[in-house]
Amino acid sequence: MNELRAIAAAFTFMTRLPLGRLASHHEIDLRRSAAYFPLVGIAVGGLGAAAYAIGYAIWPTSVSVLISMMTTVLATGAFHEDALADTLDGLGGGRTPERVLEIMKDSRVGSYALVGVLLALAAKFAALSAIAEAGTSQVARALIAAHVLGRWSSLPLMMRYSYVRPATTNSRPSAGGPFSEKVTIGRTLIATAIASMAVIAAQGPAGALRAAIPATFVMIATGMWFQRRIGGITGDTLGAANQLVELSVYLGIIAGR
Repeated sequence: MNELRAIAAAFTFMTRLPLGRLASHHEIDLRRSAAYFPLVGIAVGGLGAAAYAIGYAIWPTSVSVLISMMTTVLATGAFHEDALADTLDGLGGGRTPERVLEIMKDSRVGSYALVGVLLALAAKFAALSAIAEAGTSQVARALIAAHVLGRWSSLPLMMRYSYVRPATTNSRPSAGGPFSEKVTIGRTLIATAIASMAVIAAQGPAGALRAAIPATFVMIATGMWFQRRIGGITGDTLGAANQLVELSVYLGIIAGR
């Protein structure tokens, strides 16, 4: 039951999918939930794949890809896109770790966020459109692999780096507060096992390797970048890494064709 509540907490935290009584907001469940982030990736990627297939039956490829992207954004409430925007504004406009963190908490959207997110979305659109040339099933396979690895990337980063924001801000819990403690090796191994099985099932052994190599490289590079700039990670930087890893998977799949 503890693990079932943790799974529900992962979906509650990372999506807007209606879970009813299964929804869990308890801090202990949220801490355990990190191991099941890849399951959320399977669900979100699957929704995107279904939206693409439905759209493709009616409209051209470009429209279908756009519908797929809109579906995944709606399912997550633009959770990671917002994190990418905050991270780009902070790292682009801040010179000290303190200033970077201050800018990242600002709700206003700056030029770095606007341009960066637009470019990221455009790159995803272009990559998925290229993948679609190989067939509808390839889009579905790519979406699942990318969304799974994007969410898996949070686990090694949380295990390796310190969370640099306080668990509470102005006497209120921080959004990433439950994850302020480093994730254990056990939880990371569970997430890695789930992600590995999902990506191999979606891409096959050779395709999984083409997806995992760029994903791992980007995950390591972003972790080192965040460590150098702010001394660790925040919820926003984890979301930004998620987006960059997702994009890297699409590009890796295209490069391996």
